[in-house]
Amino acid sequence: MKILIKKIKEYPSAIFAIFDVFIIAFSALLAFLLRFDGKIPAEKLNNFYSFIILAIFLTIPVFFLKGIYKISWKYVSLTDLPNILGAAIISWAVLGGALFILRGHYLFEGFPRSIIFIYAILLFLFTGGLRFSKRIYWQLIRSKGMLFEEKISSTLTLSKEDEPKTVLITGGAGYIGSVLSSKLLKGGYTVRVIDKLLFGNDSIKGLKGYSNFQFIKGDFLDTNELAKILVDVDSVIHLAAIVGEAACVAKKDLAIKTNYLGTVHLARLCKFYGIKRFIYASTCSAYGESHEDVIKEDASFEKPVDFYGETKIYAEKEIIRLIDENFAPTILRFSTVYGLSPRMRFDLVVNSLAKKAVANGEIIIFGGKQWRPLIHIDDLARAILLVLQAPLSKVGNQIFNVGDNNENYTIHRVGELVKECIPRVKIKTIKTIDDKRNYRVSFDKIEKILQFKCNKTVKDGIVEIYEAIKNDYFDDLEDKKYYNHLV
Repeated sequence: MKILIKKIKEYPSAIFAIFDVFIIAFSALLAFLLRFDGKIPAEKLNNFYSFIILAIFLTIPVFFLKGIYKISWKYVSLTDLPNILGAAIISWAVLGGALFILRGHYLFEGFPRSIIFIYAILLFLFTGGLRFSKRIYWQLIRSKGMLFEEKISSTLTLSKEDEPKTVLITGGAGYIGSVLSSKLLKGGYTVRVIDKLLFGNDSIKGLKGYSNFQFIKGDFLDTNELAKILVDVDSVIHLAAIVGEAACVAKKDLAIKTNYLGTVHLARLCKFYGIKRFIYASTCSAYGESHEDVIKEDASFEKPVDFYGETKIYAEKEIIRLIDENFAPTILRFSTVYGLSPRMRFDLVVNSLAKKAVANGEIIIFGGKQWRPLIHIDDLARAILLVLQAPLSKVGNQIFNVGDNNENYTIHRVGELVKECIPRVKIKTIKTIDDKRNYRVSFDKIEKILQFKCNKTVKDGIVEIYEAIKNDYFDDLEDKKYYNHLV
């Protein structure tokens, strides 16, 4: 059995192909039975067996060519559904064409054409169902059992509702975390950071001089490690994630384990330990392709168009379900961030365009009419601090879009701002776009409740990146440590 399981893990595509062979045969059988009221006539058995062989022979190659076997076997995103449907339609069309060509052959003589339509519907339902069965397992069963998979000591110090002093930041050495950690340390908080340091340790070198800084190199997915570091913690700021669509698609299994399952597990642990104040870093990217003029926090997620946003949506929903008198989480949907950080990123729209303008003298705008809310990293860190300092009666059990109404931009406008700051740059516009996200967001709620407004604008971010590059602040702009999807 162990050998079989090992082979399944090593060759998931081959295993799925074998499953699909059985699904094709079963879909064909069911299609014939439905067509002939539960019993296949003897004179149609040749049609039946020949159809199964032809369907297997044509469908499996189509699935391979359409990349169906590249889809993560552990988790299927809703964004994969169109690809599965497309593969089923193409295989149906190819099979229909083959039947038309072979209509004169004795094996297919008198073949009932209605069967091909019934078969196509069943094929899509069963192939999609097989893949989504793993998703159902992850969402409904595994995530609910994770908390009790290991025994956890209950001799823990409960948190205080107000004036948190010891703060755990997951991903505290990252792009946002390193800036936030510095701000909290200067504010007198005891900051405990857990981070895997995938992008090196440069981002925390300046923090080690603080006596109130505690660093744990590790993974928040490690239940044993997590149980230890949550002791005596008043508040948790959960930043750790596989961030960005490119990074999530490149590592789908890890993305769902980190962004969804691990996040829900951490939230449950916090509730179990009596840590009421749980701040979760979500994203406005989850709004996807919105047709609303301005999106507020209560908007429905009509069209999540990327896998990254989808993982965040599901984590949000599970966290909300945990709310009670002992657990008052705050969900923060971040605008797209920009600006300098000790752990720099050049795969964010403003940072990327500014870098390319300086390094290449040219920037490419894809589409340009898409709206994005943008926020400087210093403003974002300040917003998180405001949430941390606010009474739970104000921010507990709440969702906030984090940004400023004046900081919604079209991508085209961002390009214009880059040229205003760096006049020599050339702008090339390509109308075709792969990224269909388009969302203009309202920040009325965070302004009203926390009086938050951004101090910096996109132009400020472009100028500081320009000056940093010109002053040789970065050794190699193409170093993979600056790009989430490359590490």
